[in-house]
Amino acid sequence: MEIGKPTVMVADDDPAALDVATRALTEAGYRVVLASDGRRALQEALNQKVDLIVMDVSMPHIGGVEACHCLKAMPKTSKIPVVLMASKKDPASRAIAERTQGSVRILRKPLDPGELVSVVRGLARPRSLL
Repeated sequence: MEIGKPTVMVADDDPAALDVATRALTEAGYRVVLASDGRRALQEALNQKVDLIVMDVSMPHIGGVEACHCLKAMPKTSKIPVVLMASKKDPASRAIAERTQGSVRILRKPLDPGELVSVVRGLARPRSLL
């Protein structure tokens, strides 16, 4: 791993969204870690040095909002910025802002690669620099 290169975890059960995010972030110079559901995202956040997490709200096992709450409750992961993604068609997306304790931003899906990179650029800092 390149020293000083931020690591971004992207958690989503949609392979197409994972692909878009991975390509955009890799091309922008980030190391990317993937998780296909909220449970896996929590495991990866505990096992790897992750500087920022981009996570879908609707995933199997543990959704993004619940995973965000868990991350913020654990000392090892409490300071990792979390960006949530929500589909424009998700009926719960209107209430997400009220339930996203600990997240720093909400992105709408389908993801705009430029917006994703811009948001990540503004938030992701290697933990060694924090």
